[in-house]
Parts: sequence; structure tokens; C-alpha cells
Amino acid sequence: MDNPRRALQLWSLLVLAARTQTVLSYGMVAKMTGLANEHPEPLGHIAFYCMKNRLPILTVLEINQTTGNPSPDFYDNVDVAAEQRRCFGYDWLAENVRPTLEQLEEAYKNREEIKKRFVAEKSKAATA
Repeated sequence: MDNPRRALQLWSLLVLAARTQTVLSYGMVAKMTGLANEHPEPLGHIAFYCMKNRLPILTVLEINQTTGNPSPDFYDNVDVAAEQRRCFGYDWLAENVRPTLEQLEEAYKNREEIKKRFVAEKSKAATA
């Protein structure tokens, strides 16, 4: 299974976690899905799709069991607790929210540009 398909598999699991206001450890997700304990590329597809479409970053709901936080490198400019609350309150079952394989591939392909825009928007919001 390729990374966009794995990302769609994770999407459904993370949406369920959001709707039940639950965070999941990397290990728990690995056991449920058969993915490696850490699976940054499928998560990256989801995260960049969320950033591109200005959705809550659904991937903050998957955490390291020891630290209680997601990967620190990726979430440097993110208030994780606030983003988790945004995920919990968002209507993930609304129309046109679930990505297609093509949308996930495109977001991951354009990840550098998407991350730059996301960081710029967060910085602008912090100074406003």
C-alpha cells in the first residue's frame, strides 16, 4: 500500500479520534493499522492537506506515548493543545472535507510551499 492510501486509512482513524475527543499513541495506531510505529510520510500527507485547506491539523491527535506530544520537529510552530481542541470541535463529517488520493498526493508534493504559507499565517496571527 502506498503512502496516500495509508494516509486515507489513517484519516478515518484520526477522524474517529477527533469525534470521540481522543488522542492516540503512535504505538496504538501501529497496532491497529499494521503500520510502522512511527509513520511520518502518511501523517505528512494528512498534515499538509489540512494546512493547505486551513483545517485543524488532524495529525496532532497522534502522539508519542512517553512525551504526550506529536513529533516535535514537525510541530514547532503549532500550539498542540489548542490544535487538538480545534480538531475535537471541528465537523470532520461535513461534505468536501475528506481528501481524495490525488489531493493528498498534491499536498505532500507541495509540502515546502504549504508549510511556508502556514508558518507565515501563524506568525501574522500571533502579531495581530
